[in-house]
Amino acid sequence: MPGTSLIIDDELTPVITAIGLSISHPGALTAEIAAYLLTSTQRRFERQVDPDGKRWQALARRTSMKKVRGRRRGTGNILRLSNHLYDTLVHTSDDRSAEVGSNVEYAAIHQYGGEIQQYARSQRASFKKIRKRYRFVRPGTKGAVDRNITIGEHSIRIPARPYLGFNDQDRAEITAIGREWLAREAQL
Repeated sequence: MPGTSLIIDDELTPVITAIGLSISHPGALTAEIAAYLLTSTQRRFERQVDPDGKRWQALARRTSMKKVRGRRRGTGNILRLSNHLYDTLVHTSDDRSAEVGSNVEYAAIHQYGGEIQQYARSQRASFKKIRKRYRFVRPGTKGAVDRNITIGEHSIRIPARPYLGFNDQDRAEITAIGREWLAREAQL
């Protein structure tokens, strides 16, 4: 079962309920719906849009300028730097429901946004003078100087970048999946 999920109770729910009551074991139908919703959610990650098609808020300049694996991170792949959140998207279903979500601990903050409180801390850091400025370097770097530094208490605001949810196209596709499934069941 996903740790972060979004339950939508709207005009499509009575249709799905009616279909479910008209048959004895709708597990195959809900499995098809869950598989479709997983694919739809993955496409949103790739296009970097919310369920309504609105683009996610761009990365902050400071974040996009950070170096990752020796290169600047850039502005692309907003929630897909390591692909961990994308790779942990799962779908589950039973005779009564279809769910899509992720169980990673930070999935909810990316879906809904929020603020992360960072407490004050002290640590040891290595510095080296490069082009007349002291810069952070890896510990053990030749010519580096180790110093104790203190980082004050601060908070980090993460904007909401919704990836779970329905749109009109999803509703139409789920209805079509239900109709096709009923047509197949009627032929048996």
